[in-house]
Amino acid sequence: MTLRVASAGAILVPHPDKADKGGEDACFVLKQSGAFGVFDGVGGWAEEGVDPAEYSEKFAEKSAQSVLRGTRDPVAVMKDAHDETQVIGSCTACIAMLKDGNILDVANLGDAGALVAREGEVVYQTSPQQHEFNLPYQLGWAKVYPEGDRPEASERSEISLSPGDVLVLGSDGLWDNVPHAEVAALCAEHNGDAEECAEAIATLAFGYSCDPEYDSPFTQQARAVAETRPEWGDRRSIIGGKMDDIAVVVAFIDSERTLS
Repeated sequence: MTLRVASAGAILVPHPDKADKGGEDACFVLKQSGAFGVFDGVGGWAEEGVDPAEYSEKFAEKSAQSVLRGTRDPVAVMKDAHDETQVIGSCTACIAMLKDGNILDVANLGDAGALVAREGEVVYQTSPQQHEFNLPYQLGWAKVYPEGDRPEASERSEISLSPGDVLVLGSDGLWDNVPHAEVAALCAEHNGDAEECAEAIATLAFGYSCDPEYDSPFTQQARAVAETRPEWGDRRSIIGGKMDDIAVVVAFIDSERTLS
């Protein structure tokens, strides 16, 4: 069975403190190529006087260019972008490509990630890669950041898709705030309109991120880590959403025969 992308859309929601410059996440959406990517600029570079958005935006641009040149392997796309992004900074990366009729090929490095939903249920999700809590794998210009990770370290997966499946890519601003099951449920509620679905997912993530009483996936993990770190104090006080930039890419998948 040959599948195609029926609808695709994306939204970038900046952290409120970064709204004036648009945040530090980036993405690309190439519907006709069946290729998508999300990249999160690592905010720590701001302490060095570097705009973290410069690296992630350039990485997204170079990734898209690699796809348009004909590269159909997400790790190879990541390698191309890594070689060609020669600005100071670093980013996490998640790239997904539809190939061979019905196979989704995913490469994920760091704590961005991808999900495939089917009839409102999660059938696939990436796992975050972290050197330690809140320190994700990240790619940077080797000349100035030799300690950065390499594209070959990315988690690689191939998933067989079915008509009606939904692909969601997001930065950690999404996954730190919204459980995967809730993302899948929203995909079912907004079936067919990727732009509308992406906006609904991002709106939910932003709302959770601003809620100081919300028990977010991030704070659940933080409490678990705090059990081994007494210097963090009473772990019961760790609660609330995690304010961050939020990037969401959504693609609805259908069989080729339904598209005209």
